[in-house]
Amino acid sequence: MDLELALGSAASELTPVAVRDDAAMERNIAAMATLAAGASLTLRPHAKTHKSTAVAARQRAAGSAGLTVATLQEAEVFAAAGATDIFIAHPPVGSEKQRRLAILRDRGIRLAVALDDVNLARAVPEGVEILWEVDTGLHRIGTAPGAPTVEAVRALFDVIGRDRFRGLMTHGGHAYRAVGADQLRRAAGEEAGGVAETATRLRAEGIEVRVVSTGSTPTAGFAPEQAGITEMRPGTYVYGDAGQVILGSQRLEDCAIVVVASVISTPEAGRAVLDCGSKSVSADRTVAALEGFGMVLGYPHLRIERLSEEHAVVTTRAGEATGLAVGERVAVLPAHVCTTVNLHPALLCFDSRRGRTYWEPVDARGWRPYDARS
Repeated sequence: MDLELALGSAASELTPVAVRDDAAMERNIAAMATLAAGASLTLRPHAKTHKSTAVAARQRAAGSAGLTVATLQEAEVFAAAGATDIFIAHPPVGSEKQRRLAILRDRGIRLAVALDDVNLARAVPEGVEILWEVDTGLHRIGTAPGAPTVEAVRALFDVIGRDRFRGLMTHGGHAYRAVGADQLRRAAGEEAGGVAETATRLRAEGIEVRVVSTGSTPTAGFAPEQAGITEMRPGTYVYGDAGQVILGSQRLEDCAIVVVASVISTPEAGRAVLDCGSKSVSADRTVAALEGFGMVLGYPHLRIERLSEEHAVVTTRAGEATGLAVGERVAVLPAHVCTTVNLHPALLCFDSRRGRTYWEPVDARGWRPYDARS
């Protein structure tokens, strides 16, 4: 992130405003595409981070095979913008989601969904492929590696047949709890090892597993070391955030999104208040080792101690003065960029190579009824 350009680009804007450094974003897109190609892995980036049709087009141009999304809303928006290969990494529970899946299928979109329930698979429309989710450590969705998943996939075949079974997927989200490089590497090994070993057992029983898919920005850098995986689905890498910096999976200069905020109060020497609360900066802290709700760039001694809706309370670690004055503008690197981007209808983007600043909509944010899409 070019801090000077970020603050300059937002100089005439109301704060808080989310600002994107296009050059940093482009470097991230290229670097991940190179990593995946070097490891002979399919890259299917998770678009829930950017929720932008323009960014998705850049990822496709750089070599991604398709997109991963989290919601039907995202799938519909990206399909309308030309995406033809979409994996929805979320179980499609309910008749309305299944109806909307069928509409996308009928438009010729290559679709797959993730799930871990055989009965739910019965309701997934014909022609939509399925990846079974394996729980390799996050303990959210998925069956345990090895025998529990093998047994579940056997039962799945009785429901959907073999042609619609694409393979196995997992999300190594427990990597966000890592403290230090050793724990992060261990989480990456658990993510890839659990799903790959399960795929090996299925193949030994004559079951074709076409795709073995992992997904996590913190573990993506370890993908070339992992045997048995065929696909990777990182998402956060495109923009980066304070959590990735603390984990060591991205450098500060890799981060492409900040929220520019104004200092609105300095009630005491060691405390200041910014105008970027939880409605503009994510209150989601996914990284165990991250202190506070992000970083105030250029002020390493400051901590974003707490958020309310329109306020961010900034303190110092040792009781020294904040160094901030009312009216000053600062750039906040959020703790979690995915949920931060979803709070903003558009990003203020600066392209240093072309010397321009422009607004880009966050097309797929939130939820709205299918029939009301503009």
